[in-house]
Amino acid sequence: MATMTVDALRQVPYLAPLDPKILQGLAPAVRLRTYAAGEIILSEGDPCDGLYFIVRGRVKVFKTSLDGKEQILRILGPGRTFNDVPVFDGGPNPGSVAGLETSVIGRLPAGYMLSLVETQPTVAMAVIRNLASRMRALTILVEDLSLRGVVARVAKRLLECARGDHTMVEGSPGACARLTQHELAAMTGSVREVVQRALKNLEQDGAIRMERARIVILDHVALERWSESSGPGT
Repeated sequence: MATMTVDALRQVPYLAPLDPKILQGLAPAVRLRTYAAGEIILSEGDPCDGLYFIVRGRVKVFKTSLDGKEQILRILGPGRTFNDVPVFDGGPNPGSVAGLETSVIGRLPAGYMLSLVETQPTVAMAVIRNLASRMRALTILVEDLSLRGVVARVAKRLLECARGDHTMVEGSPGACARLTQHELAAMTGSVREVVQRALKNLEQDGAIRMERARIVILDHVALERWSESSGPGT
């Protein structure tokens, strides 16, 4: 178990540069747990109890409105962290997190992470880079929801995913092929029925091909053209 935990810690970009002896010292504090697809890992508003990281599987970070509408903020794969902000500001969980598939999740108590930031410059710089990247991604998400129509938002998400950009998906190669229409709707601030129509438009234009439970990207140039188009939002 200790060896497995050290290997899991080494996947985390914050911790990868650390001396193996430091990782071995952290391992006993880590708690690993397996979550089923759809199972809630963290709930928005709950107190923060540590930094979480994904050993195996995929999770979504999301917020839900009072009427039940879901907005996915990020999809995360192995080695990626979540609940970072409350670890450092002491506030509650800013969003909810649930498994998209069966996932093994590690938790490192916040005190250990704060100590590492104070004593290990490489960890502090990695934290700064990651938080800055996610802040930039949230700014882009707000811009998209405010200024782009649904077809443009769908095209942009698919294009980013196909190119391996980290605007909303981190550490999950091949994520485009596994996105459901419900997930795509929740990533673009829309609903499944509207996203279905958007995907049909993209397919008719030759940008994508819809297969059973799969979206195949055919033409990056066409997707880019659609992503830059203007139109009414939904």
